Amino acid sequence: MSEHKTVQQPKLPGQMISSSGGLPLTVGDLRNAIAYLDDQVEVTFGSSIAGNHLSFYRFKWRGDDLIQIELSEDE
Repeated sequence: MSEHKTVQQPKLPGQMISSSGGLPLTVGDLRNAIAYLDDQVEVTFGSSIAGNHLSFYRFKWRGDDLIQIELSEDE
């Protein structure tokens, strides 16, 4: 893994950032999470319950204030 000069490391390495109390993920949450990352830092989406790799498919507008991030499942 290469080092990026502008990557801000979390105060508690390995700490997961997740939704709590059923609150939706917002664009502000995403911006805060990636604000100091280099443009070349890769984003991955892990795997499905079945263990298949998830990859980015597209952004889809679902209303004036809702954008859906669609993933595809590689088998």
